[in-house]
Amino acid sequence: MIPLISSGNFGPAGMCQLPRLWWKVLSRQAGQLDPDYPDCSGGLDSMVLQQLDLDKDRTLNYIRREMPTYLEFENWVLGQKGGSLDRQVVEEWNKYIRDRIHKEEKLVDIHATLGLANDGKMQSALLLNHLEDWHFFQQRDLVGGLQEKVVPLIATIDAGPLGVSQLPRTWLKVLLEASKLLHPDYPACGGGLDSRVLEVLGLDKEATLSYLRGQRPSYLEFEGWVLAQAGGSLDQRVVEWNQYLLERQHKEEKRVEIHTTLGLEDDGSLNLAMILNQLEDWHLAHAELLG
Repeated sequence: MIPLISSGNFGPAGMCQLPRLWWKVLSRQAGQLDPDYPDCSGGLDSMVLQQLDLDKDRTLNYIRREMPTYLEFENWVLGQKGGSLDRQVVEEWNKYIRDRIHKEEKLVDIHATLGLANDGKMQSALLLNHLEDWHFFQQRDLVGGLQEKVVPLIATIDAGPLGVSQLPRTWLKVLLEASKLLHPDYPACGGGLDSRVLEVLGLDKEATLSYLRGQRPSYLEFEGWVLAQAGGSLDQRVVEWNQYLLERQHKEEKRVEIHTTLGLEDDGSLNLAMILNQLEDWHLAHAELLG
């Protein structure tokens, strides 16, 4: 299985890459990680542990032995660090993740995989790694690779080249549903963020769903279709939409429901919808992985 938790995702402690590392190690231990993906690479996986001054072998052994939920893993990390992380370390690391540019050899490789010209227009390592993961997920997992229904692990805050948050998640959910692989707790395109992102882009919902279900496009093909429907450009509403998703808070009923699912006391410290939704996704995916 291709790991869809991105390097840009983070939990309550705010450290990018940490959830992706957790998921890859967990998936490999469960025999589910795609063989082309190392569970702890010499790149960002090892680097995030170095940034946190965590012993690599001890950390990996903990995950492999205990098979913790993400919150259990993050709490273990905090325990190694005296209860909190250095905010300057977190902020500098996250900026590095978001600003990182691949070396030329890697740029050529990923562009070739995606069928794109390496013309210098797309160099962000975070974006290219998203696209590569989504490409391989569709090619390997959606086409005969998956046997069980899965939790959609592309996050609301993840975006493709158009820079529209939630759009990749909606694409994934609809494709999973079309392949009868979407976890039953998730609607393919409900009345929430999935419908709202289509409204922001001025897309007809039924026409979009018909295209996705009928054509089963790659994510880049889907974005090309979206751009064509929008007349070749997107307006200022996308910036406002992305900011809304970063700041959005759940209503009390939903917040309490997710805290209950996670086995957490709702003490007011976790309010952001983007964090709570990711934690819920990771919690359910963990339960599915362990069967």
